[in-house]
Amino acid sequence: MSSGNRQLALGHYLDAVLRHVSGDVPQWIDRATDFATERLWDSESTQPSSYRVGSVAHAWVSDLSSALQSADFGRKGTLVISAQVELYLDALESEGPLVRPERRRH
Repeated sequence: MSSGNRQLALGHYLDAVLRHVSGDVPQWIDRATDFATERLWDSESTQPSSYRVGSVAHAWVSDLSSALQSADFGRKGTLVISAQVELYLDALESEGPLVRPERRRH
């Protein structure tokens, strides 16, 4: 799936996902557990990544680690974020194909 906009980087898409996270910590953990169960997930080979995101997404990610620690699901933020990305993509897919907006000339 692509927006067709070559000016958008991966961080833009991730920002969109993280600005639309729904649910609460137990729901995030359930989704992350389902995500991990459905896939072969090798946490030893994952690599840290960094992306520029907006203030709303940054605040959510900043609070995520402590929220997961409190729920005894620490060090699994990657699974939570991956599950949120999948959920967002599924929601987009259910809405039909992405339509590239017409370019406006200034």
